[in-house]
Amino acid sequence: MRTVEVTDELQAYLDGLVPKRDQVLARMEEEAHRENIPIVDPHEGMLLYLLVKIAGAKRVLELGTATGYSGIWLLRGTDGGSLTTFEVDHKRAERARANFSDAGLGKQALVLEQDAVAGLEKVDQRFDACFIDLLNGFPSEDVTRRALELCLQRLEGGALLMADNALRQGEVARPKNQQARNVAHYNELVAKHPRLESVVIPIRDGLSVARVRD
Repeated sequence: MRTVEVTDELQAYLDGLVPKRDQVLARMEEEAHRENIPIVDPHEGMLLYLLVKIAGAKRVLELGTATGYSGIWLLRGTDGGSLTTFEVDHKRAERARANFSDAGLGKQALVLEQDAVAGLEKVDQRFDACFIDLLNGFPSEDVTRRALELCLQRLEGGALLMADNALRQGEVARPKNQQARNVAHYNELVAKHPRLESVVIPIRDGLSVARVRD
């Protein structure tokens, strides 16, 4: 079967099938486009929402808040649950808190201003889902592996583990730089991990989705 190339026109069509966003998300999308802030697009946001909702997750962990766009999709999928999210940039963390509040989710979102890997070392809470949005930002394969280990230690059986940018714009097939090697290393670790069953979905820049075995 021939693989369909996702052109800009086809992507616009797919995004058009996503329900119209509310005022907060629409504003955040405009700001991200104008200020070059990396966020998941509406199509992927809806997928995150559905995955969390289908899994019945109530406690979500996120590595990489940015301004809170993906966090809002994740939180809404929990139907009243909570989000613990890490953001090292103070200005973005402040914007995320404001955006969560504007979305009516201020009391459900805990934005921690610290390095995600170092911060996770201090967290002893258990979660039903985790979204890693830092695969492009880890400095080495060792840090990438440690981040995965820390997330798994905090996930219940049956929990979801998701990671954005799992394809690194196709570079993972033949990684030639450190960031691509980190992402490829993550994908291999997840695929071979005895506690995980997983797949990479070629949506946007690739979404790795795994389930923790019971």
